[in-house]
Amino acid sequence: MKIVYSPKYLKHGFESHPECPGRASAIYNFLKEKSLEFVSPTPVIENDLLLVHEEELLSKLKLFSKMQMSTSDNPFKENTFEIAKLAAGGALKAAQLAEKEFAFALVRPPGHHAGKNFFGGFCYLNNLAFAVRKIQKEKGIGNILIADFDMHHGNGTQDIFREDASVYFFSMHQDPIDTYPLTGTDSENTEHIRNAILKGGEGDRLFVKTFKENFEEMFDRAEPEMIAVSAGFDAFHADAQYVGSRIGIEKTSTFGEIGKIIASKKLPCFAVLEGGYHQPTLGENAFKFIKEFK
Repeated sequence: MKIVYSPKYLKHGFESHPECPGRASAIYNFLKEKSLEFVSPTPVIENDLLLVHEEELLSKLKLFSKMQMSTSDNPFKENTFEIAKLAAGGALKAAQLAEKEFAFALVRPPGHHAGKNFFGGFCYLNNLAFAVRKIQKEKGIGNILIADFDMHHGNGTQDIFREDASVYFFSMHQDPIDTYPLTGTDSENTEHIRNAILKGGEGDRLFVKTFKENFEEMFDRAEPEMIAVSAGFDAFHADAQYVGSRIGIEKTSTFGEIGKIIASKKLPCFAVLEGGYHQPTLGENAFKFIKEFK
């Protein structure tokens, strides 16, 4: 098992923002105590990002970084685009390692709200989507199943792969009727896209049950050669103060149950950090998930 990480991930953003450098530090410090092996990300080739993003988006991200022009959700510093590229590179490194062993990309900023030509929700580039598309081309991999258990719908990932039946996308998230980004309804489901909605108050048992039932069905449908995971930990009850989670996960072990379900498939697998904002418990939540892949 490998953890892909760079201290450069701490150089983007501000501690006053929910998606702050302290998130990565909290997980890094916890995992370091567990004697896990860390490896450095490989810088991404910018033109490769065109596999999942349009040139217009890349130009906008570069301009906003140069101007340090922030939006309501996404702060920009002069180095934001460079750090976002390094996060995408970290996800790709994890995907490349997955052929031999599970790898977790401890990267920031996150990515699953970045689509072909839009960004938002603390995300700039879609780290996991880029890694999936690039590894498919590098290794000639067929079907890949993406599982996203972040509290929020992975609208960017869905946007990127909506017309691509070789990538199956399963997102389990809080009811989009009043939860950012207001997408991920049943009406958006297709043969290779599954949105499972949590109304709120499900708690640990129903969270795991809903994930298992939908994941198993999508796994059987996809017959994948690889699994990629958007690992968000913001369904945890303590995250309600940051992002309004109503799901009510009380036990850190619940994330271990999710990891166990995925790991049981014995396929090449990698995971990329998405949400999770309560720093005192974030490291343990991530570790409970990761350790199931040992």
